[in-house]
Amino acid sequence: MQRNEDLTGMYHRLLSPRIPVLVVSNRNDNRPNVMACAWHTPVSMNPPILSVCIMQKRMTHRLIEENGDFTLNIPGRELLDRVKEAGSKSGWNHDKSSLFKYAPAIKTKSPVISESIGVIECTLNRMIEVGDHAVIFGNVVSAYAAGFDQVWRGNYPLLHLGADNYM
Repeated sequence: MQRNEDLTGMYHRLLSPRIPVLVVSNRNDNRPNVMACAWHTPVSMNPPILSVCIMQKRMTHRLIEENGDFTLNIPGRELLDRVKEAGSKSGWNHDKSSLFKYAPAIKTKSPVISESIGVIECTLNRMIEVGDHAVIFGNVVSAYAAGFDQVWRGNYPLLHLGADNYM
């Protein structure tokens, strides 16, 4: 392997592509808050627990901490433009709730994006602050999808390549 550049400052991009999710939590005025996130992973199958990494200064971090639950919504390709917009604006400065259509979740107070091809509902397990991010562990209390039979079939999720690049 030829090494021609120090990529330490962007090491995380070497781990792409990743499936982006839309993290939804409730604002204090009962409007949904939505954030695009590609830093997530399963951490336990029994009990089912996943993690998302969110900067501590983000509104989503605060709302999950305050409300104790969140949903991960897996967007299909038809949501690409809205996913990009959700990922490029801060919830502190922009109300992103109008970007999507919502429905009540099965087991959490935070709603789900009804246009998603998959949903994972979580209650907050714990948060661990690491550097400028928090690793947020969620107890998976419900998960469902369209076009899924052990693996994605036909209606594939987006892939995030890094920065503003998707496929």
